[in-house]
Amino acid sequence: MHARTLKLAFESELEARFEYDTREKRVRDIRYTIVLGMVVFHVYNVAGFVTTPDLALLNVGLRVLAMTPLALLIIWAVGWVSGPVREAIGGIGMLAATGIPILIFWMGTGPLVSLTTATIWLSVLFANITLPLRFFWACFLSGITAIAVAAGLYLKPDIAAPVGGVLGLDMMTGILFSLVATYKIEAANRRDYLVNLRDSLRAKRLAEDNTTLAHLSTTDPLTGIANRRAFARELSEFWEASLGGRHFAVMLIDVDYFKLFNDHYGHGAGDTCLREVSALLAKTAAGSGAFVSRYGGEEFAVLMHTSDPDEAYGVAERFRRSIAEKGLIHGNRNDHLGFVSVSIGVATSCGPAATAVALVEAADMALYEAKGTGRNRTCHSGKNGNGEGGPTRYVAAAQWSATEKQPVAKSG
Repeated sequence: MHARTLKLAFESELEARFEYDTREKRVRDIRYTIVLGMVVFHVYNVAGFVTTPDLALLNVGLRVLAMTPLALLIIWAVGWVSGPVREAIGGIGMLAATGIPILIFWMGTGPLVSLTTATIWLSVLFANITLPLRFFWACFLSGITAIAVAAGLYLKPDIAAPVGGVLGLDMMTGILFSLVATYKIEAANRRDYLVNLRDSLRAKRLAEDNTTLAHLSTTDPLTGIANRRAFARELSEFWEASLGGRHFAVMLIDVDYFKLFNDHYGHGAGDTCLREVSALLAKTAAGSGAFVSRYGGEEFAVLMHTSDPDEAYGVAERFRRSIAEKGLIHGNRNDHLGFVSVSIGVATSCGPAATAVALVEAADMALYEAKGTGRNRTCHSGKNGNGEGGPTRYVAAAQWSATEKQPVAKSG
């Protein structure tokens, strides 16, 4: 809210948000309060027969035939207009409601006409405290009412000056107190809104931070795919599902001769190579439901629901071929190949493994066999190495060092 001023308002952007967030409740409160006010307003028809009996029928007619339709129109309209227009409608509507007893007071005669002022300032109290109007409109209504009643008390000859002075003092004091209350109510509402908004934003930010932290805790920072922690969590869920009959396969994938790659091209190129490999694995896995993660170092792991060892082997072979056919240059291998390749070990939960850890160990043994029998191949646990990958054609596609002489691409 603006400092050093009685104006209750936020900066424009926050004011717009305040209106948006509180609009529904404000409209509902205005409608319910107007209904309550109209009930009390019509009860005071009886008072007119006591204070100004000569104008009692006019008083009832104005309240029933003029103010009631206007109140119903306001109840409908406040839900369809902007915030400022809504508050203006409320303020002008209360001015019309207060204007009826003011008119009766000005027109009335007799010894009890001064009692009409009680109805007037009760209307102001209702508008300022029960409704309540926004502070600007409360000041607007109170100011016009005070001037109109003060003038009437001064000009009406049938009201003695001392009595008029006391009535005027009572009204001015009541109006002043109501305006103080109006200001405090609106200021408190706005302050509470800021506190709630701050708390909700903090909660939202905390939730976002927790989501980010959870993502970071399960994401490999180098490759951007899931890390070993995420793999462990998924492995547990896959294993639980397998106990209910939904079997799965574990694939461990190792980049062949990666230490020699790092020694030859440098660790920066090695990091780039791992990113390339992880991207190819993720792309190949897309749409298959397979879960790809970095297991550690140059090793990756894949989980995939299947009860068919041959299907698991076929998917693993697609992973292996996607890497080989990319043709990422590797000119420092201990074999005749000149490109980056991977070896893969596969194990399925429908095999003899009794635990998830044992299943991973089985896949690791199959990977060890694939590496020991020549690399760039896939082996499945229990197949005794029969799942050897065949030759792969590829196109060289990466140069790891600006000064490195490119090896001649060869078929695998």
